[in-house]
Amino acid sequence: MSQSPLNIEFDKLVEELLQTWHVPGLAIAVIDGASTFSKGYGLAVLPDVPVTPETVFFTASTTKSFTAASVSLLIDDAALNQSTEQIPSDLSWTSTISSVVPEDFVLDDEYSTSHVTFEDALSNRTGLPDHLKSFRPKTTSLQEGIRSLRHLPLAAEMRSKYLYSSYMFSAVSYAIEKMTGTRLGDFMRERIWSPLDMTRTYWTPQEAKAAASSGTTLAHGYAWNASIEKYTEEPMPDFPVVSGAGAIISNVLDYTKWLRCMMTQSSPISPAAHATLIEPRIHYPQQATNPFPAPHSYALGWRIDSYRGQRVVWHTGSWTGYGSTMMYLPDLQWGLVLMGNTTGTSNCVQTALYMHLVDDLLSTPVSDRIDWSVELLQLRDRRRVDNGNALGRLYPDLPCPVDPPLLSLGTYAGRYHHAGYGDMEFELCGNALVASRLLYEVSMVIRMTHATGEFWIAKLEIVNQDSRDQEIVRARFQVTEYGIAGRVGLDLEPALQGQMIWFERITP
Repeated sequence: MSQSPLNIEFDKLVEELLQTWHVPGLAIAVIDGASTFSKGYGLAVLPDVPVTPETVFFTASTTKSFTAASVSLLIDDAALNQSTEQIPSDLSWTSTISSVVPEDFVLDDEYSTSHVTFEDALSNRTGLPDHLKSFRPKTTSLQEGIRSLRHLPLAAEMRSKYLYSSYMFSAVSYAIEKMTGTRLGDFMRERIWSPLDMTRTYWTPQEAKAAASSGTTLAHGYAWNASIEKYTEEPMPDFPVVSGAGAIISNVLDYTKWLRCMMTQSSPISPAAHATLIEPRIHYPQQATNPFPAPHSYALGWRIDSYRGQRVVWHTGSWTGYGSTMMYLPDLQWGLVLMGNTTGTSNCVQTALYMHLVDDLLSTPVSDRIDWSVELLQLRDRRRVDNGNALGRLYPDLPCPVDPPLLSLGTYAGRYHHAGYGDMEFELCGNALVASRLLYEVSMVIRMTHATGEFWIAKLEIVNQDSRDQEIVRARFQVTEYGIAGRVGLDLEPALQGQMIWFERITP
């Protein structure tokens, strides 16, 4: 039997990282051949409920691998003539999504609408960027969310560039539901979770809460408030549009069963599907938070990397109050899963931990090892410096003195609308225009201050996020010939490279 890597030295490292990054709790499980080792650290629920390997967390974007696997099952059904009336008999990875849900799946470009395939959507090569700040309130149905895609601008030609897009995984989940006549979570339970004995895996917060009432601990999500040096509890995520992009709630023990299925290429996924799911579809350059050397690849719901001669198949997840990582090294039959209960900082802790474990596994010389906690802290600090100089960074050629706005500040207040991003209702608060978007998935207040002329800067104040880390972007008003602010543009999607999202005024 293998020796557990979760030793006293590792325990000490975990405790140090949880304190450094202000993460209440973390669960981990490591697979080494036939052996599984697991442990819980810190607190699942403040002030005194500990994390154990059985504690369940929202697992966010690690859901994507299950969505891709679900499509593989339907493709296999079709090939074996086991498809139903709703599932096309010739269903394949190159089937278009619009052929399954033609009325609902419409993109900004007619060619992309008619040519985007399941393979494209599941490998982030459709040309549609994430548009994360457009994800709608929890009252928005999955169908309504998918129908909003026609109003979101593309950022590249399809298959020309890697652009991460959670919306596309939700579009695939909607197509699956249309083909099967059942909720995606129910399909996964019947075809994947139950066969793998994943008995502590859930699809909705309501299911997880019901399980918690009968003894299963559901970790609460938290954010560290540096000004008062205390944790603030985050609201529990509950957004149907996330669906196949990030809905799963589970624990590290159940996820080891999924990783073993992938590592051993076993049922319920077919051998052909196993090969297809982890075949790289598109490459992309270095990313600051990816510790593996470039180039990176994306398969179908899985990231594919290489480290010291070993292939790494993995994915991360981050959502309000939670962060997760799963990975496996197929040639060594080794893998791990980590789950924590903060946004972002949980993933930073996990990066430092899994690189420590992988370096130990591969006997990386000490001189070649990187302290990823230090690297990520430095990255965070550089971003904070950039934020502190946001005005000069966004508008390096400001006149002195600056040009005044064309209108008095109060006349810019009002309600503005974008068909994909919803409403933006600005009120004048002192010298700032403030819009509340607290019901959206990315819950925030947008605070705009004047830069020069009709140019502004907008601070995206995500609820419970450290103010030093809040994104600051360019914004602009356009004044009509009648002397009113007719619309406002904000730089809300980085992949659009400066192309703004324009909200049209709908109130006087």
